Amino acid sequence: MTREADHMTKSELLELGMQYKHIRNYEKAKDYFKEAVLQGSSRGAKELFELGRHFYKGKEYAQAFDCFEILSGMGHGPSTLYLGRMYEYGYGKRANIQEAFDHYAASYQQGLAEGAYYAGRLMMGDALHSEEVRDIAISWFKEAIAGGIYTSYAEIGKLYLDRGSKERPGYPVKNNRTALSWFLRGAVHGNNLCREISADCFIHGIGAEVNVKRGLELYGQAFHDGSVSACRSLGNLYANGDGVHKNIDLAIAWYLKGYERGDKRGRYEAGRISYRAGQLYPGAGKEEKERALKYLNQAASLGYADAYDDLARISREEGNEKKFVTLLKQGMKAGSDLCRKNLIDFYCRKAAALLKETREEVAPDKLDTNKDKLGKIFDDSQIKVKKAAEYYKKAARAGDDDSWAVLARMYLYIGDALEVKDKDFIRAAKNGYASGLLNTRKLLWRYYAGPGPTDGEIMHQENPKQAFLLARQLAAEGYTDFYKVLSDYYRDGYGTKKSARLAKIWANKVRV
Repeated sequence: MTREADHMTKSELLELGMQYKHIRNYEKAKDYFKEAVLQGSSRGAKELFELGRHFYKGKEYAQAFDCFEILSGMGHGPSTLYLGRMYEYGYGKRANIQEAFDHYAASYQQGLAEGAYYAGRLMMGDALHSEEVRDIAISWFKEAIAGGIYTSYAEIGKLYLDRGSKERPGYPVKNNRTALSWFLRGAVHGNNLCREISADCFIHGIGAEVNVKRGLELYGQAFHDGSVSACRSLGNLYANGDGVHKNIDLAIAWYLKGYERGDKRGRYEAGRISYRAGQLYPGAGKEEKERALKYLNQAASLGYADAYDDLARISREEGNEKKFVTLLKQGMKAGSDLCRKNLIDFYCRKAAALLKETREEVAPDKLDTNKDKLGKIFDDSQIKVKKAAEYYKKAARAGDDDSWAVLARMYLYIGDALEVKDKDFIRAAKNGYASGLLNTRKLLWRYYAGPGPTDGEIMHQENPKQAFLLARQLAAEGYTDFYKVLSDYYRDGYGTKKSARLAKIWANKVRV
């Protein structure tokens, strides 16, 4: 702040703060709003609080704390509540439960019933193991209830709920009937969480006799009152057949209702249950097969990507290979790693089968001495090798490191027949670095090393520096064949400076 600000009126300070806010210089705006607040500006307090929330949402917690702290000191309950959250979760400050509790309690004293609720909630862990702490927590929740925070009924109920675990001596007595009575009180006040917990208690006979009809009524009330979670609960109910007849279509409908209300997982659950339903039908009969396809297609349309794999399998069983590949591609695009792996496996098997055929065709005992036939055999073999390379290329593009490595080897030794260029080999070799099948750095070394090919490779472009770097890397990783190579490179100064000392060191490694 400038010295001039010390002589400004609260109206002038507020005006300057607003100007800085409009040009999004929020830190400067904060300084002027703070000064306005200290001079008693109610508008400045409102602006400072909104700025604090802006900083809080943007995770600029130090700035947010600065805003809320001055307002809290002036009795502003919402700011004090924010400070409690920041201490509880360690936002901008070291987490401090005692400080969090003190701020929640202070916000209650400043007129916010939420403060009492959060103060009671902080005590929940200890309240489950101590009668005295439970009574104190309940007293806080009752204060929150008096202020209209009816979720507190659910918290009190949880303190009495018997979860079936063995209680230690001295722990407060649990009673499901008492718990249910608290949940029902909250339900009477229209709290959806209490309605849903009560519904679950009636359906599973917790604290009362099993009463599925009553449970469904409570879920229905929560749903009609706008609950999102009730949709998923009802979806789970019908999906698993808990107290009701299992109904996959109804389960899916409930999951989708939740999705429409903002439950992002609702669409996934609908897809998942459709997928499971589709897998239940083996497809032996026409009706079962149609039902399986209906659910699997529905799962795929809902974004459950693995469903594409089952649809692809069915297409393959029907002999429709083109559709099989298309469905696997769709699944891979939708994010299914299973579809990706199976697509890669399909391409690799195709390629391997073609290469096996070519090996059999050109085997010495299969060749005819007739020149015309020999020419055709070799022409056919070349076509098949090209097709095999195309399949490996498709597998590589789907993310298979081993296929990149196989392509690199094929390009290096028969690149002319495959009509590829040096850049294609280099790209395949580098993309195949992670392959566990072939070490493509060795292939690259052959490509760069020496004035000419040494192992029958078709592609070769001498580059001493690259050859040296690759040899050094391979030797450092323990490939003993490259100890002598590296020794020779240092001795001759191939791709590096001559060094008799280093040449001797690597030569000694060879002898060891």
